Amino acid sequence: MNTRIKLVRVDNRLLHATVALNWNKFVNANYAIIVDNNYNKDPFFIKVMQLCLPKPMEVKIFSPAELMAFLNEDSIEKRHLMIIFKDLKTAERAVELGFTHKEIQIPYPASRIVIKKLSDFFNNEEIESIRFIQNHSIKLFFQTSPMDNKEYSIFLK
Repeated sequence: MNTRIKLVRVDNRLLHATVALNWNKFVNANYAIIVDNNYNKDPFFIKVMQLCLPKPMEVKIFSPAELMAFLNEDSIEKRHLMIIFKDLKTAERAVELGFTHKEIQIPYPASRIVIKKLSDFFNNEEIESIRFIQNHSIKLFFQTSPMDNKEYSIFLK
C-alpha cells in the first residue's frame, strides 16, 4: 500500500496557518485529510480549505467511515497524509471503525496554562474519548508547532 500517515492531529480549527504551512514543511504530506461529519459534503467549505494549502497539496474532507474507506483502498499513487480530526469524539469514532496510529497530537491550549490533570482542560466526555483512544494503544500528546516538545505526561493514566 502506498499510503503513509505522517501526522494525526485533533484540532477544532481544522486547517490554519500553523497546520497548513508549518507542519507540512516537517511532514511533507501531499494530502490534508479533515475528518468531520459536518463539512464532508460541503463543496464550498472544501474549496475554502483548499485555498489554505500550498499548491501540490490536496484537501479531502471525510466522515470517519469515509476516512476508513480511503485508507483501505489500494492506490498506485504515493499518499502521504496529514489527518486532522475536528474533535476527540470524531477521532474516537474513527478508532471504533478501525483507525490506528501510534500517536495523536493535540495543540496546547492558547494560554499554555499549566495543566496538571486532564480535567484542568478537558470535559468528562473528552476524557472518555481520550481513554477510549488510549485503550487502543494510541498515545496522545500536546504539541502546537514542530518546534515545541511533545508533552505526553498529562495523558498518562
